[in-house]
Amino acid sequence: MREKLTIAHISDTHLGYRSLSKEEPKTGLNQREVDVYHAFAHAMKAILEASPDLVLITGDFFDKKVPSIWSLRQAFRVLGKLQKERTYKPLILLGGNHDTPRTRESSAVFPLFEEIPGIRVVYAKPERVELPELDTAVMCVPAAGATSLLEENLRPEPDERYRFNILAVHGVLQGMTPYDYTPFFLPMARVLDERWDYIALGDYHDFRKLSHNAAYAGATEFTTTNIWSEKREKGWVWVEIEKGKPPLIRHRTVPTRRVVTLPDVDADTCASVEEVVEKVLAEAEQEEVADALVRVRVLNLPYGERARTHRAIVTGMAQAFHVQVDFRAPQKVAIAQEQAGGTGEIQPVEERWRQFVEERKDELPADIRPEEVVARGLEAMSAVSEVL
Repeated sequence: MREKLTIAHISDTHLGYRSLSKEEPKTGLNQREVDVYHAFAHAMKAILEASPDLVLITGDFFDKKVPSIWSLRQAFRVLGKLQKERTYKPLILLGGNHDTPRTRESSAVFPLFEEIPGIRVVYAKPERVELPELDTAVMCVPAAGATSLLEENLRPEPDERYRFNILAVHGVLQGMTPYDYTPFFLPMARVLDERWDYIALGDYHDFRKLSHNAAYAGATEFTTTNIWSEKREKGWVWVEIEKGKPPLIRHRTVPTRRVVTLPDVDADTCASVEEVVEKVLAEAEQEEVADALVRVRVLNLPYGERARTHRAIVTGMAQAFHVQVDFRAPQKVAIAQEQAGGTGEIQPVEERWRQFVEERKDELPADIRPEEVVARGLEAMSAVSEVL
């Protein structure tokens, strides 16, 4: 009788992700797409070295339903090598909301990976994958089947015929984010259950342990429209299960492109625009922002000064990979909201724009990235300030 089960849980690799229109000099590929691939490849190398009994990939393996040929080939190559070195031990790949076609008439690339021995793919509906060689059953709920937890009143149940029972779900649980923008907003009561030996979750981009037996693996790189709100450490999860004991759940980090948020600079405390710029660049020098994704918030700067301030900051941090300058106006009291019992605070227009795009990102054409829309909108706001 098997006494122990080890699992490598990885999620939200978003292969094929592209952003910021910068190219890798050697290949001409989008640099962020290459960054995302390198993080994935590093994680897979570490997983190979750890030699788990089972590998679980809990969704959003690709960033789009039709990934780039380069990322598809790289993914197939890496998983093929991984499986060969693991002597084709089980690997389960779930479909996420990013990489699953919306209709049955649309084609999916996932079946291609079942050509690699040991890989099982679940992307259309909930399915129990039985692994008798590990005395294990894995109940898989991909993004396309996650709504059945609500619509069909489905509550996954462990299979008592197997010693180890794993639940794998792609979806955001209630209470994980402040916004209900995702179509897969799942009730925790339908997912969290102490009867499962481990609950492997995907779709949320930060590692988070929700209970003694449940965890989001998080993403392997920064790929959301608001990377500044994410935790700085990305990676995968190592799980050891022994019957009668809580599972050992450990987050293993992978190297990523650095993401830096500089301290806010308040223009009201500065004598001039030049002093604002000096303070921002002084903070950047302390943080060593070379080749990093950088954000700084400048508070209370008049609209008429924003465009030239933006140019000066970006020019002064030319060594950074990308610089995002967010201008924040003073918070104002909205009398009508106050009378209605609200907080009375008006959300900055930049944040409202970012939230608007996030809520409607699924409506965008397949070849347009949400973060590109956010970036262009912020640039337009900055340019408009010149004529206000």
